[in-house]
Amino acid sequence: MFPHSPLYICLFYILWQLRWEMSIMNSRTKVVSVQGITWMALLIALQMVLSKLSIGSNMLQVGFSFIAVGLLGYYFGPVKAGIANVLADIISHTIMATGGSFFWGFTLTALVSGVIYGYMLYNHKVTILRTFITVLLITVIVNTGLNTLWIHMMTNIPYVTLLIPRLAKEAFSLVYQTGLLFIVLRWIDNSKFNRIGR
Repeated sequence: MFPHSPLYICLFYILWQLRWEMSIMNSRTKVVSVQGITWMALLIALQMVLSKLSIGSNMLQVGFSFIAVGLLGYYFGPVKAGIANVLADIISHTIMATGGSFFWGFTLTALVSGVIYGYMLYNHKVTILRTFITVLLITVIVNTGLNTLWIHMMTNIPYVTLLIPRLAKEAFSLVYQTGLLFIVLRWIDNSKFNRIGR
């Protein structure tokens, strides 16, 4: 009846875990605020919208969804950012699917990305060095490592054959993503939005 029934079980489990996470006591507010949950939902929606937007060719493509994932990490930390990014990935490939098939590896990629952004950016001073290291970790571990592995598993094309042409693209992404993410985070850090959701 449901072609992705294991997927829906996974989604239900993640939603349950998110509900549990939201109820954990907090030293400042006792519980995570409704404002925080709303802000997380908005960032999940933003991530799904930005994931559909890109500029350029396949070789040098400029995407923007990393900004929303970075903001999830900045505001909510590794656990919640990881869960939120998984939710965004699952919804994008089910409810809002526009083609292509679901593959669990990219959902794992979403989890790892959220955790890295959260670990590196949550409750830390925004600096160009920290932003660069964050994007470097994403570039090496997630984009170059995991995503290339998933494409290899899906297509049976040799890993090295896939990896070599991706290196130039990822080097370019490292530069522009560091710059854009730093500008956005620095602006937020110095504005009234720096405490939203916290």
